[in-house]
Amino acid sequence: MFGRALLAGLCVLAALSPDGVWPNAAPPAARVAQAQPAAQAMPIVQPAKSAADPVPVRLMIPKIGVNATIEARGLDANRTMLTPRDYRDVAWYNLGPMPGRPGNALLNGHVNWWTGSAVFTRLSELRTGDIVFVVRGDGNRLRFKVTGRSVVTAGARIASLFAPSRVATLTLITCTGSWDPSTLSDTHRLLVSAVLV
Repeated sequence: MFGRALLAGLCVLAALSPDGVWPNAAPPAARVAQAQPAAQAMPIVQPAKSAADPVPVRLMIPKIGVNATIEARGLDANRTMLTPRDYRDVAWYNLGPMPGRPGNALLNGHVNWWTGSAVFTRLSELRTGDIVFVVRGDGNRLRFKVTGRSVVTAGARIASLFAPSRVATLTLITCTGSWDPSTLSDTHRLLVSAVLV
């Protein structure tokens, strides 16, 4: 049990690379993460302000108690999106658009860790209309509204995540499904989409 929890915490989002295509089949329903008590008061941590710094530094999702540091991350040698170094943080794919700019900004995080819960343990609880905030380095807070969610297989190649757009959108990504010991990863990925409002 300890080994599975450790490996689950190390779940890599290898399915999502910028040179992929959509899967043909409709994915199965998402696994619902075990609910945790909502935070009573979520402290707002303001980053040090600097003039016109659009880099995202903090993600806040009041409904599920997320108040996390954003790490800027790119791709590994296999062109796989890098996950955050710290299980309490989220990783922004810094080779794509910044949150709030035209296009789809990608943020990924772990669903669990060998010690238990991780940043996106409760991501499956988000529904259409829920609010997500991204705080920039200059202190500006961007407000996004959840527009939908989907589940794709871990091997899916999703070109539309990286497609150009004039609309500023955000996609939150984590692992879901069942544990596959042959790949040392969960079988699916949960994607929660949101639009700047």
